Amino acid sequence: MPHMNDDLLQLKNRIEKSMYRILISETDEDQDRLWLMDRISDDRLKKLLPRLSVSSLHVLDVIHTHEGIKGVDIALDIGITKGAVSKITRKLLEQGLIWKTQLPDNLKEVYFSVTPLGAELAELHRLFHQEKDQKAMKLLASFDPASLQIVADFLEKLASLR
Repeated sequence: MPHMNDDLLQLKNRIEKSMYRILISETDEDQDRLWLMDRISDDRLKKLLPRLSVSSLHVLDVIHTHEGIKGVDIALDIGITKGAVSKITRKLLEQGLIWKTQLPDNLKEVYFSVTPLGAELAELHRLFHQEKDQKAMKLLASFDPASLQIVADFLEKLASLR
């Protein structure tokens, strides 16, 4: 029985180390910025990019995908607070990447759209994720569906423990 616990402990440690490496790489904004910077042709975007967070890029992407979207819907789509969306959209407005509109009969509701500059950056961000997704799909294709189902089930259960 002690041998089984040692094996489980080793597996737990391998999983934790791998998850930590994934988390660190996902939060490494420099890698994302370098990829984008290499592909940006507009000098205005090159100056703006260092001041944009990854969350800003995701909000911009959602606005680009859903022209005329409200802040509350952005928050629901991404899974962040309405306050965070307000802060991010305010910065995106100041940087000229989005604009807002309101209906004359309802000034309370604000709708966001991307500017041409914002559309260019959102499209580059989409291409970045498309490239990452292709690499992930290639890796996933090397495993059988039953094994992937086990991994997905395990990760969902592990996430619910945290």
